[in-house]
Amino acid sequence: MAKVTGQASGRLDFLGGVADYSGSLVLEMPLRLTTRVTITETRIPELVFHSEGQESCTIPLGTDPQNAPKWVRYPYGCLGLFSAAQRWKPKGGLKFQISSSVPKSMGVSSSAALEVATLRALEKLSGQVFTGTKLAKLAQRAENEIVGAPCGLMDQLASAYGVRGALLPILCRPDILGDPVKLPTGVIAVGWPSGVKHAVSDSPYATARAAAFMGKKLIEKGTKQKLTHATELSPSQVRSLSEKILPVSMTGRVFKNRCGGVDDPLSTIEASRRYDVRAAVSFPIEENNRSGIAVSLLRGISKTNRQDSLKALGELLYQSHAGYSSIGLGCPETNQMVEGVRSLGALKGFYGARVSGGGSGGTVVVLLDKTSLPSLTRLARKLKRPTDFIL
Repeated sequence: MAKVTGQASGRLDFLGGVADYSGSLVLEMPLRLTTRVTITETRIPELVFHSEGQESCTIPLGTDPQNAPKWVRYPYGCLGLFSAAQRWKPKGGLKFQISSSVPKSMGVSSSAALEVATLRALEKLSGQVFTGTKLAKLAQRAENEIVGAPCGLMDQLASAYGVRGALLPILCRPDILGDPVKLPTGVIAVGWPSGVKHAVSDSPYATARAAAFMGKKLIEKGTKQKLTHATELSPSQVRSLSEKILPVSMTGRVFKNRCGGVDDPLSTIEASRRYDVRAAVSFPIEENNRSGIAVSLLRGISKTNRQDSLKALGELLYQSHAGYSSIGLGCPETNQMVEGVRSLGALKGFYGARVSGGGSGGTVVVLLDKTSLPSLTRLARKLKRPTDFIL
């Protein structure tokens, strides 16, 4: 009986976050923390799932994955989609053993790491390997279609193709990978857990996503310009639009009467809900611009402009954090953490911070000098936040 193991990293969202679904450029960094999935063939025609901190789950082959516990749907969904895509079936039963050091519900892509690790193990077991970015796309489908979380492709791409110690630029249209960008010597980006759990399937994320696509549709209707991605526009173009074309907010009912619907199959427009459409579509457009500037700053950094470049890079992080709050993805705890970093300042080796991933808690990314980590620990204790930083 064959036994194989697949492994994948979590990721730290440096810039971009929820802008991925609008075709933004994002900057992602793989973590040292990983998820391992070991698959063992068995003669019994059933699927057995073991994971640390969860009760073991046994499912007969052919069972609808939607009837399985939520944590099982990730690997089980990957198995079903892999089998269909590669026209492959296991010879008998399979046992899945999952172990992970990637923290869950902290905005560092534990789900994508599990999906990618599972698919890598299945590649080894079947002998059939994906080319290009097909593995990441299948992992995203598992999360969208089986788990029911409306995530973009960013997390799976970062987990599958990120380079340790560097930022991976991804143009999410949907999967254009740029050359990795290293941070300056002595400078690091760390994840600072807030202790507030989040999930992309929860309402604030889904609402922000729907509002962004509503804003895109309103712009198209008002300007008579068809957009493949909202981020084809510049921040100045959106700012110049009148409130008649792009209102500050709008109920789902009014939007449906005006535009019908959105071109995003993962978004549901609720008639009675009020959506902040202007902020929601502006954020990814501005984030795309910020990410492009960040890459230019990092590629052009030198001894003479190092401090000024890092301060400018940090300001981009602070702007991004403010943008999250404008679309309903902030929270008091992460706001306090970011302001704590700002109060320490660049002279003490703290350049910038922002809530990352899906927001509404999770993890704050901090850009700082490596020698300043002890000061971050002291700040975390002062604010009564976790001190187990993610690298």
